[in-house]
Amino acid sequence: MVLSDERFIHYKIKPGDTLRALVAQFVNGDDGLLLVSKLNQLDNPNKVQVGKVIKLPRDRIKFRPSSATVSRLSCSGVTLLGGGEPVTVRAGMSLSEGAILKVPPSCQFAIMLEDASTVNLLSAAVIQLKTLRVNVLEPSPEIQIELLEGRISVDVPRKRLDGDAPFRVKTPTSVAGVRGTQFRVGFDAVDRQSQVEVASGVVGAKGQDETVEQRALGNQGVPVLSTGKSLPLENLLRAPAFKKTGLVPSALAVQDVLLEFDVDAKTHKISLIKAQDAGFTLAQNEIKLLKPEVVVADLGNKAVFYQVAAISESGLYGSTSEMSICRGYIRGKTWRCNVQFDLSGLSKPVLYFERLDADGGSKVLLNAPVDVSVNDQAVFRGVPSGLYKWRIEYAVSETLNSKINGHFQLIALPGND
Repeated sequence: MVLSDERFIHYKIKPGDTLRALVAQFVNGDDGLLLVSKLNQLDNPNKVQVGKVIKLPRDRIKFRPSSATVSRLSCSGVTLLGGGEPVTVRAGMSLSEGAILKVPPSCQFAIMLEDASTVNLLSAAVIQLKTLRVNVLEPSPEIQIELLEGRISVDVPRKRLDGDAPFRVKTPTSVAGVRGTQFRVGFDAVDRQSQVEVASGVVGAKGQDETVEQRALGNQGVPVLSTGKSLPLENLLRAPAFKKTGLVPSALAVQDVLLEFDVDAKTHKISLIKAQDAGFTLAQNEIKLLKPEVVVADLGNKAVFYQVAAISESGLYGSTSEMSICRGYIRGKTWRCNVQFDLSGLSKPVLYFERLDADGGSKVLLNAPVDVSVNDQAVFRGVPSGLYKWRIEYAVSETLNSKINGHFQLIALPGND
């Protein structure tokens, strides 16, 4: 039986174990036996009782490097730092412990870890892969990511049980300890405040110098002040919903459209990211709105996409909604849009796209490979208003596959057709 914590791995002595053999098998360094004996206050290391739990220093346990692979890259400007001259990152590249990654604005970038966890770096984020290793006593890799600027989202699909290696995301003011879960972490290098937001699962969050963590469940978050002090748990704000559209007064023949959102009453600001494609590969920088509305200019029949989230007064981001809007054209008495998926940079992509019906049913519009050597932009024409779900599966390397997915509400406004 193996139990774990931040500094030590706890090992339960079994019949036939000897301390000398255990140290030789698991601990690095010629002074390992002396170190473990002192750590556990053992007067006679040749006599250790069966069933006794001893502490082994985590930083001295034998390990091998763990793998991390760039699984998504929508731009050419990601820089790898921390080892001499900066290196331009490419899709499929292997990353090692200590790597520092800086993502430019308007770039989609993701890393797949050895345990199938995915780390998505949002626009202008900077992280360091502080720890990436697998020791000889724990089944999962030990992972520590340091977020130095911006926001990341993490998906840990395999639940980590007691006795497994830690998975931590740190900022200069906060620490988030993870089991199997989906969560986000943010850090602003100017105001030095952090946010830990849980979509599902459980995350233990605390300030950098605090000893007791708060357990945040799904749809909960913990804000952390610049002093390293965490504030009480908050329920995350619900995702903004489409409310209505209106015309903005204009002397031009084609008027701009005012898109309004229905938001939680506690909303302090609105985070909004605009893109030309459903996967937000061609995304613009985040803007923060003081009112739950945005003016949409120069609308054509190609749908424009918006990713929207409510921000609380403490800085926590709520759940995200995605919607798209166009000035459509009529086909079969219905206004319709063209919807784009940008597949550039993806190897052997398979695109799944379906429309969701109000009664709970669905209609699959496509479930097939796309030949990106011919055209890396998949455009669906004549798509009516409604709710849609999509998924793109693709090859990162010969042995590694990944996927991205999402959903959106499409609003087709009357056009000039």
